[in-house]
Amino acid sequence: MDDLKKDILKDVRRIQEEMDLLFDHFYKIRHSPVLIAKRLWRPPTDVFETEQQVVILVEIAGMKQKDLNVTLSDNVLVIRGDRQEKALAHKTFYRNMEINYGTFERNIYLPESIDPQNIRAEYRDGFLEIRLDKKEGKRSKSKEVRIQIE
Repeated sequence: MDDLKKDILKDVRRIQEEMDLLFDHFYKIRHSPVLIAKRLWRPPTDVFETEQQVVILVEIAGMKQKDLNVTLSDNVLVIRGDRQEKALAHKTFYRNMEINYGTFERNIYLPESIDPQNIRAEYRDGFLEIRLDKKEGKRSKSKEVRIQIE
C-alpha cells in the first residue's frame, strides 16, 4: 500500500509541475515581452528600529550598485532599482521562474525623528542596508537627499 501512495504522490507532483509549466507558457503568450519587462516587483524588505537608528534591509541580489537609487524626501525613503535579466546565449525553456526582474520601487514612511544628515547605505552580499540615525526634537526643514551607497 505504501508503494501505491508514493506512486500517486509522484504522479500528482508531476501533474502539478506540468500545469505550472502550462500556465507559465500561457501567461507568456498572452502578455507581450514589453509588458512583462515593465512589470513592477517588490523585493522583500525588513524595517526595524533600535534606540538610536531606523534600519532598512532590502534583498536585491544580482543587482549592480549603479542600478540603485535611494532618496529621502520629507519622511519618505524611496528605494528604486532595475534588475536586468541575464542574457543567455541559447534559447531557454523555463521549468520554474521565480526570480523577479525589471523595475522596482519601495516607499518607506519613516518617523519624524530621523536625522537626514546621518544616513548610511551599504550594498553587500545581495542586501542593501540603510541606517538612519534618530535625533531628538523637531526635524529639520524637508528637502530631497540623495543617498550614496557604499
